[in-house]
Amino acid sequence: MIRPAGDDAVQNPVAARRRSRVHRIVAAAVGATVTVASLMLTGVVPAQAATTVDTYAPTGVGGGTTTSPDVASTKYQVQAAGTPVQAVQYNQNGHNFDIARFASDSRTPTITVTLPSTTINTVNVYPARYYPAGSVSVSTDKHTLTFQMSAAAGLNQAIVMVNGDSTNAAGQPYLAVVNDPLEDPAQRPDTTSASDGSGVNLQTGVLNFQEFAAKYLAAHPNSAAQTAPAATTSSMAGRTVNGTAIPAGQQTSAGSLVSASSVNVRYPKVRVMAANDVTYALQAAIATIKANPTALNTLYFPNGTYVWSGLLVNGVDGSKLKGGKLKIYTDEGALLKNRVQAYMEAFEPAIGIIGSSDIEIDGRGVFDGNGVANYNAVSSGDLHDAYRSQHQGGVMVMHSSDITFNDTYERNAKQWNWETHSAHRVTFNNIKALTPYAQPWVDGTDFASGQDITANGVFTLGNDDAFASGHYNPSNGFTPLASGVWNNFKLGTSSADVQGYVNAVGAYDTVSDDLGFDSNQWDNEDSKNISVSNTLNWTVNGGNAIRLGYQTNGYKLTNYTFDNFNSLSAPAGGILAMNNSNTYPRIQSIVVKNSSVDNSRYTSGPISVNGGNGTTQTVTAAQQANNGYAPNPDGSGTTYSYTKTPIGTVNLDNVWFSKQNTGNTITGVTNATLNNLRVAGQLVEYTSQLPLTTSGVGTLTTTYTDAGGQTQNVKTGALTNGDTWVGAWTGDLSSNNSSDLTLITRNTGVGLMGEQYTTGSGDGKLTYLQFPLGGLTKAPSQATLHLTYVGHRYSSVPSTDTDQLLVQPVSSTTCTGGGSSCPINTMTWQNRPSFTATTSSVAKSATFTLGSTIIPEGGGTHQGNAIDGRDITVDVTSFVQSAYAAQQSTLLLAVGDTGTNHELRFVSSEGATGSGKLTNANADMAPGLTVTP
Repeated sequence: MIRPAGDDAVQNPVAARRRSRVHRIVAAAVGATVTVASLMLTGVVPAQAATTVDTYAPTGVGGGTTTSPDVASTKYQVQAAGTPVQAVQYNQNGHNFDIARFASDSRTPTITVTLPSTTINTVNVYPARYYPAGSVSVSTDKHTLTFQMSAAAGLNQAIVMVNGDSTNAAGQPYLAVVNDPLEDPAQRPDTTSASDGSGVNLQTGVLNFQEFAAKYLAAHPNSAAQTAPAATTSSMAGRTVNGTAIPAGQQTSAGSLVSASSVNVRYPKVRVMAANDVTYALQAAIATIKANPTALNTLYFPNGTYVWSGLLVNGVDGSKLKGGKLKIYTDEGALLKNRVQAYMEAFEPAIGIIGSSDIEIDGRGVFDGNGVANYNAVSSGDLHDAYRSQHQGGVMVMHSSDITFNDTYERNAKQWNWETHSAHRVTFNNIKALTPYAQPWVDGTDFASGQDITANGVFTLGNDDAFASGHYNPSNGFTPLASGVWNNFKLGTSSADVQGYVNAVGAYDTVSDDLGFDSNQWDNEDSKNISVSNTLNWTVNGGNAIRLGYQTNGYKLTNYTFDNFNSLSAPAGGILAMNNSNTYPRIQSIVVKNSSVDNSRYTSGPISVNGGNGTTQTVTAAQQANNGYAPNPDGSGTTYSYTKTPIGTVNLDNVWFSKQNTGNTITGVTNATLNNLRVAGQLVEYTSQLPLTTSGVGTLTTTYTDAGGQTQNVKTGALTNGDTWVGAWTGDLSSNNSSDLTLITRNTGVGLMGEQYTTGSGDGKLTYLQFPLGGLTKAPSQATLHLTYVGHRYSSVPSTDTDQLLVQPVSSTTCTGGGSSCPINTMTWQNRPSFTATTSSVAKSATFTLGSTIIPEGGGTHQGNAIDGRDITVDVTSFVQSAYAAQQSTLLLAVGDTGTNHELRFVSSEGATGSGKLTNANADMAPGLTVTP
């Protein structure tokens, strides 16, 4: 017998769980690695070990639904370890992505993608940090690409961009590959149906919602159950708002039910529920589980389609159920889709966990917020500005504790994808949030407030911030006393819409009553211990990679850790800690490690960390009483102040940025540590590689690990941002060598450095180096050029012979070809900076012996050769001082040698780093310029 809500529960034995699962076992036939904007044509690739691949059931099919709403990709044909995997289109508001999703027992399966109608000219796979250039395999017909998912990435996803890259705001569409781990059989409940067909099995503890809802709707049809809101006296009756008096006894309008297809529906009008809407059935199912706590503990959704107002779990204490937890499980083919919400101000997230505890959500079903339909003027006309309606995201955990999500897939969110508000001990494992549309308010993960929040494995496609935190709650823009609401209804003017205002307040109060707290209390405590790891996030339109502290309302933010956090395409900023004008956030600790930020679309940054400066922050009594600000610590509610203290710790360790930008700032930090940062693939060894402005920093430590494994301080100065050699020999005259792995000097004897040679049989060679000077804030007292010596050409020359480098500043606007432009990347002997070297115009190195390392002639045969490794230095202080005084942004140097029978080689920037570098070189060997302030 099933006991309805309110009756005493009956304890029943629990049947053994079934743990069977069908998988396809296949042997992969191909294997390779991935590329960034370069193609490696190939034929046969090595076989891969057998891999178990689970291709998911069609979304939404089952329980009477025979057709999935998902549309197969017309661009991509995908295989994982040899098994076909369907890619589906995400095209409800633009078409930026197709998604290929599967599960396997391998973190490194071989992925094969065929594009029958597209010629592959370039391929980029992201995160680029883990998929470097040269690691893709492309068929000879340029229609199939193959790569192996990266073990080093530690991610279950990768993004493939064919004939495009992360600088493109919108996809063409791009392809997202989702490789879930195989599901833990222990997560799946015993799905044996109850013998009476009710859907409630007191023996297994499982409520089959599909069966339960069918019975419930037959007995309680929505057409009979749904009623319109009654007129009620407004909570603002008798008050004056912005100069407009709300009459005593003022009521909301009487409600009415309107067609489901109606647009711009505002409370108390309510859209009529569809006959198959299971919103009421869900609440009845939860009530039934609560009424049978010793027998029931699992809410199960079999394959099929469910239409409702979202999975709303409000006021459930799972610890009182059998096993101490409420489990919610969705089959892999289940589609749980939001209706177009009842009215514009209604609160209907895809998943809402409110005032609850001890809940676990498992399974591979799809939660669809139906966000485009809800906020698209064509389909519904419902607006979602903060002053017009409640904020609602895809998945919201509010005033709840001990909540776990395993493998949850959410898409098409109305606003933020994943968010927490005053939540405790929430764990997110392998979650997805795919809303790849250019619509506002679509953050990836927005842990607005909470304590002990852990996210391990996150994949988001969205519009705004990849991650944000800081008590920002857009619903506080819809509170009765918010200025935006006054203006919306013209309060304080002669045309004030009092009835419209009162109706909106009625909508607001309805949600507050349902939640158990008003919007000013969504975030009502300090946030601490928030950890996010193993993420991949893509942004289409606005937003940052990490944003902390936008609107904290007087609360603190403590201990934020990001590990293997990977942000792609965000255009606004990278690591952003805000000293916002709302209230200073008092951030205590920020740690970002083993992460990558693609800043290809930034105009500045990607580091902007702004701590306190010791001034005073005031929180007024009115802010506490009316706007949800942190209360006075003494409990009085009176105005109080606190100090804007510096951020205690900022630690960026092994973080990768895709390109160099100016505008990086760190202010107001007690201890800042930057270690092993990389910019554009290069380890940061010189300050110029990551221009950084600091102020109010107690201790700043910037270090890197050298090739010998030793920690070194980042050198004040610049790494070359362009180098080449040019040759006078007939075969070299018109060649640009800026991509060569070495730099060469050889003096013809015509001119002090051989720079005056023009024609004949001479084999003169000169090197040109360019250095950025933008990081200098004053003329240095000392500047030194560093070149790493590789060796010399002729075995007939004694190793004891000596030579000396000569260096002279030159201009790329005065050229030997008679023109006014000869930059590094096009420079040749025929068109190079023209100059005359004299004993007074050049700087000289100390003399050095040539040594015994012989490097043969040729442009590639030297790659695997030994490297002498000596650091040859030249004092170029006067050159740098003069360039700084002249406000030059760069310094261009010509380098030659004194010996006329020597040919010397030095490591170039390309030879020091990258997949095709000199075998025996390392990043420390790149040409550099060190300075002493």
